[in-house]
Amino acid sequence: MEWGGEYSLDSSNLDCLLNIFPGDGEFQQILSDIDEKIKKNSASVEQCLKELQSEVNETCTDELLQNTTDCLHWLNNCSFSSLKPSSTPHGDLIEFLKTLQSLLRNEQNQEEMILHFLLELSSQCGVSFPCTPSGTSFELNSRASLHAIEDDSSMNIKSVWDDVRLHLRRFLVNRLQSPHETNTATLKQQMQFKTQCIQHLLFLYPESEVLTKYQNMQNKLVSELLQNCVLSSCGETNFDKVVHGYQSSIPTLCTMIKEDLCILSGTIDPSSTLMFINETYLDTITEEITILLERLCELQFKENALHIIKTSKISKKHRGTVHALG
Repeated sequence: MEWGGEYSLDSSNLDCLLNIFPGDGEFQQILSDIDEKIKKNSASVEQCLKELQSEVNETCTDELLQNTTDCLHWLNNCSFSSLKPSSTPHGDLIEFLKTLQSLLRNEQNQEEMILHFLLELSSQCGVSFPCTPSGTSFELNSRASLHAIEDDSSMNIKSVWDDVRLHLRRFLVNRLQSPHETNTATLKQQMQFKTQCIQHLLFLYPESEVLTKYQNMQNKLVSELLQNCVLSSCGETNFDKVVHGYQSSIPTLCTMIKEDLCILSGTIDPSSTLMFINETYLDTITEEITILLERLCELQFKENALHIIKTSKISKKHRGTVHALG
């Protein structure tokens, strides 16, 4: 079978094709470079294991690692989940929390700085801050540096921490509700901003509590949007104007749903996201339409009843006039 046109393979084309591939010398150089990198990586791993072996032998008196092979076995068998968190003296802990509380109460615009500080403590230092529901008791645990002592003073710690995160929650909710924060940004920037606020709230409170709060906010926005679209129709409200009002709200509703899908899909699991969309938007839209249609039906029923009464009066008056003439 022959190849025609630009795909014909003559000797010159084959030479060009073969010239693309590296020669024996280049192959040897590539293999040599790979071997060199493997040797360097092996040496680096070996050095790390030796350093770990030395540290384990110094800190763990009941463990004595003879060589790097023992070190690998130790790593494989070590249960990090059994390691006990280190503890912070109660006085230091309460002083730390009260310092945050004082900053939030007495200084302006400190919320964002404190939020980032707490997030860095959690991500970089391994500090685990409690994320309990509002008004519940807790034990302040830590993988690295915070550990509450279970005594009567733990309620004092709880009270101060609740006050700190309440200040931060108000700050985040106000940012989410502020039109200035979102109206001046692009759609992508709005979603990034809202995602960050939601993630910060999830750092402070349980997922169920955060979603309930955010859902109430979005429910209110959806209801106001639908009501305003219907009320914007001038004159008497009827079925056609209601339909037109709801049609005009569809683009905004679609944008809101798209935003929340993007925001929540990267924050919570898919089933919770779909439940949120269903309850926040579809259920709210159905409820608002049902309420308005019930009102329209009630008004229509009253108008029909008045029309029947008016017609009946006119008919009686007409019959009375006829009898008088007769």
